[in-house]
Amino acid sequence: MKGILPPPCRWAGYALLLLSVFVPMLMYMFGMIDDGNLLYVKLGMKSAIWIALFMIFLARTKDECEAVASIRARSMKYALYIWGVCYLVLLALAAAEHDLSRADNSIGIVYMVINVLCMEFLHQKYRMEKMFGRRRPGGRETK
Repeated sequence: MKGILPPPCRWAGYALLLLSVFVPMLMYMFGMIDDGNLLYVKLGMKSAIWIALFMIFLARTKDECEAVASIRARSMKYALYIWGVCYLVLLALAAAEHDLSRADNSIGIVYMVINVLCMEFLHQKYRMEKMFGRRRPGGRETK
């Protein structure tokens, strides 16, 4: 899965992610959030987080190759597994507490955050293995 956005979108995504987390807190501190606009602030914040996470995940890297594309695909696979376990745990906890509205909170955003974290970890691991020329047992280089 190749990245479809230009490389600067990755840093713009991180900046937007920071803004979408801290700006609502500042708005609350200055009294700009009340019961009338809380829903819109929450929707705007979640939308900005989604956009930022997709910008980070779908941005090409400077050294985009098949290995980086496979890292992106593997990170999606790992994040999907972790997301499924997390969702099942949330459902079990919500059922135990008789509060089923808790399970549908922000699980999609949690999935994308896990997706980005898995991709960043695997990409850094690939860069370190490439930099130090680590070899697997049997003489093959790591992919």
